[in-house]
Amino acid sequence: MKEICIKVKCFNLKYTLECGQCFRWECIDENRYEYIGVIKDRVIKIRQDEENLYITSNKEENLREVVMDYFDLYEDYEEIEKRIALVDENVSNALKNTSGIRHLNQDFFETLISYIISANNNIPRISKSVKEISKRYGSKVIFENEEYYLFPTVEQLKNVSIKEYRECGVGFRDSYIYSTVHDFLDGKITYDDAKNMDTNDLKKKLLTLKGVGPKVADCILLFSCNRREVFPIDVWVERVMSLLYFKEMDGKVKKKDILEYAKTNFSDDAGIIQQHLFYNMREKMM
Repeated sequence: MKEICIKVKCFNLKYTLECGQCFRWECIDENRYEYIGVIKDRVIKIRQDEENLYITSNKEENLREVVMDYFDLYEDYEEIEKRIALVDENVSNALKNTSGIRHLNQDFFETLISYIISANNNIPRISKSVKEISKRYGSKVIFENEEYYLFPTVEQLKNVSIKEYRECGVGFRDSYIYSTVHDFLDGKITYDDAKNMDTNDLKKKLLTLKGVGPKVADCILLFSCNRREVFPIDVWVERVMSLLYFKEMDGKVKKKDILEYAKTNFSDDAGIIQQHLFYNMREKMM
């Protein structure tokens, strides 16, 4: 199995894979920063050694391009980080701790279902449910003599019942997944929408899906539709924004005020700034 090497700048593999964007990666060697993940149509093993990424996969065809696209390596994050460091002292300080986070370009349908599962949930349980759905209904892949499963396509899920989703550990979200799969099958939401619709219109459409609230919609927009102006607010983001920007409100800040602040002050880089603030707060770096 051929290993390829990609030189990178302003990229931290650990931060990128562990900052809450995705649910299909497993760290297999903490000392070597090595991970195995199932993305799109293949399994990938990847590790970082300073400015080099070393990658192997069960599918070598266009592997470099797949990795470059998925990890957003075509973008100049040195320039992005220089720009956002000028926003204010809080962002600058957060950036010093978590430089190298990149936004992943994830599959729209998989991200949609995964983030419906994420509502009022934690990452280990989300990952377990996504893995179980993939094992039951996705295509099997053999990599280094181990079995892995791609996330199922909407067609592979068309006959799955609410009860069967419940058996995958998704809890009350079972009917939400069932409904969204059939909305996708019926064309209520499509891959073309994700690519072509205006961000506000796409968010409105996402909010018509069962189980998709404002935070879930924003995560889908940010992590699979490349809409970097959105600013998802979960408990960690609410906490860090209250601490850094709304001290005088004694913890009673409203989400609409946070969103307005982010829109006014973070502008088109709001989603990137959100990831740095979120990861700093969750990992107690600030």
